[in-house]
Amino acid sequence: MPFSKASRTKYPLATISAYGPDDTRATKLVVGILRRAEQKYPTEMRSWSTDIGDVRHDPMIAAEVADWLRSQGIRDTLSYDRIIGCPHEEGIDYPMGRACAACPFWAGIDRFTHEPMAAPVAKMSAGEVLIELGRDRNTPPVDALESADAHRGVLVEPFLQVLERCVMDPETASDENAQLFCYALYLVAKWRETRAYSLVVRWLSLPDAESTRLSGDVLTQDGARILAAVFDRDLAPIKRLVLDRDADEFSRGVGVAALALLSVWGEAPRDTVLDYFAWLAREGLEREPSYVWSALATESADIEALAVFPELRRAYDEGLIDPQTIGRSELDEVEASPRGDLLERMKDRYPPIDDVADATSWWARFGRRPSNRRVKELAVASEFEPARLMEPHRAPPKVGRNEPCPCGSGKKFKKCCGG
Repeated sequence: MPFSKASRTKYPLATISAYGPDDTRATKLVVGILRRAEQKYPTEMRSWSTDIGDVRHDPMIAAEVADWLRSQGIRDTLSYDRIIGCPHEEGIDYPMGRACAACPFWAGIDRFTHEPMAAPVAKMSAGEVLIELGRDRNTPPVDALESADAHRGVLVEPFLQVLERCVMDPETASDENAQLFCYALYLVAKWRETRAYSLVVRWLSLPDAESTRLSGDVLTQDGARILAAVFDRDLAPIKRLVLDRDADEFSRGVGVAALALLSVWGEAPRDTVLDYFAWLAREGLEREPSYVWSALATESADIEALAVFPELRRAYDEGLIDPQTIGRSELDEVEASPRGDLLERMKDRYPPIDDVADATSWWARFGRRPSNRRVKELAVASEFEPARLMEPHRAPPKVGRNEPCPCGSGKKFKKCCGG
């Protein structure tokens, strides 16, 4: 990535980035400050915008930027030599993982090189992809997954058909279909295929043994991201799942987590989700101990739903929330933290699925575990037999969010793999 700079070694350092509706006119200038060399992200940020002309050539804005940099004791600056994308914020002005409707120029354009992004290359035919994704193998089917993207228009219908067959009659699904079912879940999620929404909800509503036979730990590991990705703007099916006392408690927890993600991704209004969480805590959920309560507390903490905390504390008093899943003191920690920090962390850690090979790398048959992947207590559900073909990663024993992380980092679980 090209920079115009004098040095990278003098701190405090200011980063200056320009954004605009296309590559010719900048309408937004963002300045961030790095206090030390080891910092990855700015500690302070300010932005300036204009509706007229180019923000880089506005003398008043230039003077304000210079004054602010002097007040911060800046010793050096680092800036891109070009506009680096849309001025609107992903997850705020438009949903995460989608193109900005207000800036169509940047759709399919690399914001750093300004070159069109490379189209996926088909190394296999559509039929070969379906066969390959149904095979038992011990390495990720990278070529098949890349080819699936290239054949998206042809393959989306077969994938929807596989999902429908499996969720409507899971007991008769073949091993090949169970394998293909799991890949289909991730691919329709990557493609944001809303026609899969009702099918994903049906999958999450299956009895636990049937769901596990089809998908192993995929439900507890990535069910929330998959459900949120295929969301069709109607919250009612997810709300019904959360309230369905006949559904498995961990599947209901997936519904709660999906609602939290939808608010963070900008797919559903934050106030709508916060109001629903408050209603669940106040009167919507049954007053019985259940993982759904722990999921509600965990997700409310993650999205800084402070208005829900009084009702959650009442739930702790009634013994409804497992303190090993999320300790009561964590609500106090969230309230004491700067606003927005946890939301930004959640956006970074749990974005929409854009790489299926990476998203499925945790499957045990591929011999590796994810780094800092979400391992919330949704994964506690795994006392079941693994799926016959998938043999995905078996969830570890329950780890409290305040206990040492089992990855060996030395951090608390909630600050590491469970964050």
